[in-house]
Amino acid sequence: MRCLALSLLFFAPSLFADPIRDADPTTLAPIRVEDVREKLERSGKLKDTIAKTEVITGKKIEKKQAKTLTEAIANEPGIDAATGCSICGMKRVQINGLKGEYTTILVDDVPVHSTVSSYYGMDALTTAGVARIEVARGAGASLLAPGALGGVINIISEKAVKNGVLFDAAAGNREYRTFSMVGNAVSEDGKRRTTISAQHNHQGQWDADDNGVNESPLLSNYALGLRFSDDLSSSDNLDLRLGLQKSDIFGGPMTAGLFATVTPLGDPDFVGDDVRSRYSGPPSATLEAIQTERLEGTGKWTHRFSDRFNSVITASGVKQTQDSFYEGNDYRNNNETFYADGRLGFQWSDSHFLTGGADARHEILRSDSNSFFGGATPKPKDDFDSLSFGGYLQDTWTPRADLEISTAVRLDRILVNWRGQTVQTNEVDTVIPVPRIHARWNMSETLTQRLSVGQGYRAPLTFFESEHGILKDGFGIAVTDLERSTSAVYSLSFDSTRTTGTLSASWTNIQNMATIQDVAGVPTLQTSSQRFDVFSADAVAGYQLTKHIMLGASYEHFFYSNSYKSRLPFAAIEDRARLLLDVEAAGLDFNLTATFVGGRDLTPYGYGNRFNVFPEGGVGSSPKLTESPLFMTLDSRVSYQFAKDFKLYVGVKNILDFTQAGIENPLFFEADASEASGRAYDVTHLWGPVRGREFYLGAAVSL
Repeated sequence: MRCLALSLLFFAPSLFADPIRDADPTTLAPIRVEDVREKLERSGKLKDTIAKTEVITGKKIEKKQAKTLTEAIANEPGIDAATGCSICGMKRVQINGLKGEYTTILVDDVPVHSTVSSYYGMDALTTAGVARIEVARGAGASLLAPGALGGVINIISEKAVKNGVLFDAAAGNREYRTFSMVGNAVSEDGKRRTTISAQHNHQGQWDADDNGVNESPLLSNYALGLRFSDDLSSSDNLDLRLGLQKSDIFGGPMTAGLFATVTPLGDPDFVGDDVRSRYSGPPSATLEAIQTERLEGTGKWTHRFSDRFNSVITASGVKQTQDSFYEGNDYRNNNETFYADGRLGFQWSDSHFLTGGADARHEILRSDSNSFFGGATPKPKDDFDSLSFGGYLQDTWTPRADLEISTAVRLDRILVNWRGQTVQTNEVDTVIPVPRIHARWNMSETLTQRLSVGQGYRAPLTFFESEHGILKDGFGIAVTDLERSTSAVYSLSFDSTRTTGTLSASWTNIQNMATIQDVAGVPTLQTSSQRFDVFSADAVAGYQLTKHIMLGASYEHFFYSNSYKSRLPFAAIEDRARLLLDVEAAGLDFNLTATFVGGRDLTPYGYGNRFNVFPEGGVGSSPKLTESPLFMTLDSRVSYQFAKDFKLYVGVKNILDFTQAGIENPLFFEADASEASGRAYDVTHLWGPVRGREFYLGAAVSL
């Protein structure tokens, strides 16, 4: 019987000593220096905070030992940072149970990420220099990101408030090592602030069943960041951000070194044609090596005309390159994105604040491959040009102190040209309105209701969305319309002195979903006429047992139809629960988190007809599981503040050492395979953790 999981999670306030009761009465409170933009945000003149938003604070990121975005958001309510490929480690960040491409990543409120970067770029997004991560669920969650059909993850970078440098380093088993540095500098007058961050992470391959093919690849990444804020005048602020990221993934054979170009290619081969046995084929036949490099820059100019009137002009540019090797085949691409936005804010009455503006986004993909696009009969490329531009208007109405309603509408024009597929100028050329409404009602000092209803759209730009690589035998794109969604998200929150709790429910309807179908024997990305409904519900609670001890719990359930499950690239979580214990006292910080994931019927996700042993004559043997078990993972971390500027910590992830490979590995053969049809082997039979017990020891020093 499917688990109604017990779980419970928490992300309530930390349990430091009471700042008022324990303060030295002879010490003056510190003066907070804010720049022009921060003052406008605090007064509500820039930032929309009505919609239900989960905030993952810097303190919580530290407690999770989260060094990448996917680690920071993993197992948060309504979010699943799922691995979609065992040998390449491709991640999909799903919100409210929706496909990963329906999640939009913002950095400081700017949409600088694309569908292409969401595949191999998520583990390159490091947390050094990140102040917090905000998650808003539902279509229309962001006024500037209509493509967020499922929701928005907004990474807020740190802005310097005082001079100082923080160093953090840790090491552990399986080649785990991480180092980060964050330096802050503030001018004497407080008008100029600079934050510089650097981080390096490394983790080795994981092969729990010792068959010579990893379930989790080697990952090594590097990141540099710079944020500079300057109050040019009492009414003007210039905010600049630069980022450089590099990620290296080596997956497949448990062998180090760049041997692929000198090793003969061939099909994967296992002893006894059984993926559970030792791998005996050429290493390059299972190798997937992906290198991505990313350079991004953003500039914002905020001007305050008066206490009632302001403007913000934003511009950004991103260049990301991928150089990869897929099981004997090369593939390279260059993805560039340019974005500009101009907005005006006007307080036209005591109860109405208007925001209006226009934005434009241009994305380009160019690719190359000797294997896929070369030869006597080259296959069509996945090159595309995408251009969208539109205008928006929002009214935030506060009829009384306890009620706030934000109504907005966008009107966008979208142009898409798949250059490598047809000679047509634009396969998509359409205009679409995008409305939304957010409401917040403070029913009492402890109870708050929120309701968000909105729509979103997106153009399914690349074959990557359903296949995390390009197919050697070719592919097609025959998309005829934009993907569209309508969603409603409701929450009821309770917040008292010792207890916090939130009940949430969401509904999303997807139209024109892009799916892969065979057209004349060619896998083709095309528009589905079927409509899909996805529901989710969750409950989160926290209780401060004593001054130093906090308990937390959460439970989530996702409701999917079988027709929707069949369109997902891998099995999604349906039931999840968490329990949390957090203790802070006298410099000691201890936390323990138990996560339960319920069992699932894997058949609707397309997991049937998969076998461990190569099917002779199309008849398989030793089938893969079609019902995943209930499992639990346990994580813990303890730190001790020896001095004001020195901390030691130790932790263990997956204490119980539970991995899917302990029951079955992610490799499989298709049931309709035969010797004549060649290789019918894949690496995506995934339903559980792919990394086992990991321990680490680290230290943090501030100067």
